[in-house]
Amino acid sequence: MINLNSYLHQFGLNHFKRIVYQNASQYKHCCILDSCQLNTGKYDGKYELLAAFGAEKIIQNLTDLDNHQNDWLFGILSYDLKNEFEDLTSSNTSIIETPNLLFFVPKIIIGIDKKNKATLIKGEISKDFWNPKNLDSSCQIEQSNQTTKKRDYIQNVKKIIDLIKQGEVYELNYCIANTYNYHKFSPINFQLNLINHSPVPMAAYFKNNTVHLCGASMERFLTKNDQTLISQPIKGTIKKSTDLQEDQKLIHELQNSIKERAENIMIVDLVRNDLNRICLTDSVKVTELCEIYSYLQVHQMISSIEGILKKDTPISDILHATFPMGSMTGAPKISAMKQIDRLEEFRRGWYSGSVGYISPNGDFDFNVVIRSLLCDTLKKQINYCAGGAITIDSNPEKEWDEIKLKTQAINEVLRNSTSYA
Repeated sequence: MINLNSYLHQFGLNHFKRIVYQNASQYKHCCILDSCQLNTGKYDGKYELLAAFGAEKIIQNLTDLDNHQNDWLFGILSYDLKNEFEDLTSSNTSIIETPNLLFFVPKIIIGIDKKNKATLIKGEISKDFWNPKNLDSSCQIEQSNQTTKKRDYIQNVKKIIDLIKQGEVYELNYCIANTYNYHKFSPINFQLNLINHSPVPMAAYFKNNTVHLCGASMERFLTKNDQTLISQPIKGTIKKSTDLQEDQKLIHELQNSIKERAENIMIVDLVRNDLNRICLTDSVKVTELCEIYSYLQVHQMISSIEGILKKDTPISDILHATFPMGSMTGAPKISAMKQIDRLEEFRRGWYSGSVGYISPNGDFDFNVVIRSLLCDTLKKQINYCAGGAITIDSNPEKEWDEIKLKTQAINEVLRNSTSYA
């Protein structure tokens, strides 16, 4: 058996990761969580890489999730899980069909901790695992079918501002989708190219049979460490410049933006309210407010909220209190979700959902599914979405520009690897 640490130190982290990703093609179920040697503010995850292959058991409902303990679970939550928590419906159709909840008990788990120590956490690996796989990297897609045109987007933003003036919501996260049919496309190669082009601390690749999620998220939804829960909503985005002086001006602009700070603080208040439903009295506190963190493509405004979880609270209650994350809904949450279903032309599915793991001791870490692409290899279709928080001070044209900024990395990776049919 190959010694994982020796292999890692001989060939390097990037090679090790590439081999791990390439093996995803061998399994019907797979989840790879990748920190890209970055962190989400003051709270860093436990793993640089955590990869799970194969399924001993599949879990697709909250009751079974509560009852399954003392084992590793990797899974994904759809935004539409909200309909099981609240009196909500979704009349829109899905672009790519996805289950509301899917977890699996892996056959194989590989971990690399923050000290660059590799461990085979579970299962056995054959020597063939470490042989480079010859994956088809060619990509040929048809032209995009954007479900929402710019004029319709701007008109809907104006409608949202009117809703805010009428007191229906204070803030609403409004999203649009891009869909392509393709002739050739490799989700694994796309994921590798995406995180190389835009490394982020909460990247996730998830595979359920023919449906793949390729994600470059920098946002943490919720993590549990012993009895401490931590949420890190992102609200506030600005481009990054290669010119140092200009970049400092952009950081200063984001840090001092009244609109962006208002967006962030509204969601912080929402998260505090969510956590107070399941945490000990007076334990919920804001430990970071509107801090600026810089990534390769953008600067982001991040806040951190933590609380002490009440003893013996099941995972279903934790999710019921906190999911979907406020950064992807708006406030008040239920009113915002009702308006989202009326204004958007598609079901979000895994977009605005979450990918992560639950360890045998009950600790967990979940991201927010943003800056991500969904692929159905049976239908030969890809889809990616983007959105932003609309407030009373929003400028519709600037909101449209922000969406383009958020999809820039995905668009560039597609453009650089694609020949169009």
